[in-house]
Amino acid sequence: MSPRKQPVGRRLCRCVWRVVLALAAGLAVVWVVGCSDVVAEADRLVAGGDVEGAEALYREALVSAPEDVEALCGLAVALSLQHKFDEALTVQERVVAADPRDSLTRVELGFNYLNHQNRRADAVRVLEEAAVLDGCAKNLTFLAQAQTVAGHSKDAEQTLERAIQTDPGYEYAYHVLVRLLEEEGRGAEAERVIERASSQGLTLGDS
Repeated sequence: MSPRKQPVGRRLCRCVWRVVLALAAGLAVVWVVGCSDVVAEADRLVAGGDVEGAEALYREALVSAPEDVEALCGLAVALSLQHKFDEALTVQERVVAADPRDSLTRVELGFNYLNHQNRRADAVRVLEEAAVLDGCAKNLTFLAQAQTVAGHSKDAEQTLERAIQTDPGYEYAYHVLVRLLEEEGRGAEAERVIERASSQGLTLGDS
């Protein structure tokens, strides 16, 4: 189970993105301080496809600043892109512990738990946190995926209904809900969901 095809978001130049978020939250000084030249260069390497080189630079930055959240975030992404999910896990957990507002890393950690660690309950927990921080339809749908795998299909159905109410045009929530209903043998209800999607101009096709 994954968010579409990839369990890990392809977030490049995270330093710049987090500064933008911090400005909106009035916390620019905090984040800009952690955005070192080494981390910025590592971000550029990731953007250029040199993930191994970026990993080395993020690790170099962490030698002198072990709690630099930007370097930790970048390292987690670089490790995940190399499919080093066990190594990424520890780093992701450090980021989540250090930054109570980071919904994006919580999503990545949740899918690491779900796809690579066989820790379904932890996946649900951390994706619930992500959905509280950012209750967008995408995050709610990711939570529903974890709930389904964890055997909480009723919770998943309710979460998917919340996702659709939040953003009636978010097609993937309909896909996941239709699949859940079909797997439970509730074909007529699945057809009604397809009709609801159609009313929003969405054509689900093969769900």
